[in-house]
Amino acid sequence: MFGRGVFIIPITKNLGWDRGVLSGAFAMSQFVAGPMSILTGRLCDRYGPRILLTVYGCLVVSGFILMSRVISLWQVYLIWGLFIGLGSSCCFTPIMSTIPKWFLKHRGSAVGFTLIGFGIGGIIWPTVTQGLISAYGWRQTYLIAGIIAAAVIIPLAQFIKQNPQKMGIKPYGETEPLGEIPSPDKYYNGMSFIQAIRSRQFWLLSIVLFFFWILIQIVFVHVVPYAIDMGIAEMAAASILSIIAAVSLVGRISMGYISGKIGIRWALPACLSLATLALIWLIFAQNVWMFYLFAVVFGLAYGGFVPLETIVPSELFGIKAIGVILGAIFLSGTIGSALGPIFAGVLFEATGSYVTALQICVVVNIIGIVIAFIVLRLKE
Repeated sequence: MFGRGVFIIPITKNLGWDRGVLSGAFAMSQFVAGPMSILTGRLCDRYGPRILLTVYGCLVVSGFILMSRVISLWQVYLIWGLFIGLGSSCCFTPIMSTIPKWFLKHRGSAVGFTLIGFGIGGIIWPTVTQGLISAYGWRQTYLIAGIIAAAVIIPLAQFIKQNPQKMGIKPYGETEPLGEIPSPDKYYNGMSFIQAIRSRQFWLLSIVLFFFWILIQIVFVHVVPYAIDMGIAEMAAASILSIIAAVSLVGRISMGYISGKIGIRWALPACLSLATLALIWLIFAQNVWMFYLFAVVFGLAYGGFVPLETIVPSELFGIKAIGVILGAIFLSGTIGSALGPIFAGVLFEATGSYVTALQICVVVNIIGIVIAFIVLRLKE
């Protein structure tokens, strides 16, 4: 997710494609992952995450290796749609719907700590990717990424369990004396999927995610080319993504705790507001330090928002059917993720600048902040 933007300039220069067209190929993964996340969420609720995460590893590894051989644009669309997109639907939703099942207490903190992995990956890969591209070219870099993914993802997937009852233990925070292990139904109450999608909270929260992920993916895919266009050196531009990821660790860890203290009613709008302020700053950024300051502020907002994507639905709807509910809500986020980079790329080709796209994002996310206040007031 963090490394895609680093590939844009090398690939477009090498193969003569427009940034908007290539961004559309990357976005194919989101178009596929969104709808499929509903299915994989349902499958995870029923069968657990292990098989799905194994499938994820196999598909993503195949996609990266095939990317090292592409010569036509249709091949990129096929790879990012069929392999990486389908694979991605088997990753995030199964992981994030499994973690709440292990915790009755400190659920927000548990989600935040789990998401440290995404942040560490974001710290490492943008600069490593840029270094590998500079040394070996973008094709070899994709091949190396595929080999590393095969060595890490598939073996680790075998150790992930669906819930503590599968291991004969109780979820963290259960205070009853140890005895016969109760059925998971004792702990996993809440709305059914049908009840959730009939509620106003579900649709309003989906709109918030749609708006915010437009912003997130525009930053992830286009901030490196934007910085290079502004005269920033390639490695310094790639490090912007690493800074975002590094600072996001603070947001991921702290927001789970903070949301438990101040409540999700204030935590979610606070993250959205901070990200919008960072975006306004980015519009005026011209020097390296300005881009780095943007990365720090945006990293805090983005890091705080990611655990809230799981915490807020768990608070609103319970965890009885959290897998399929998260999959359905994440669908709106993946649609925004898919459209955002295309939108910014097309506007860049039309205007020669990313500024117009950033200005529109500011307006859209202000609307998202208002909706966030509304949806969380409905909880009262």
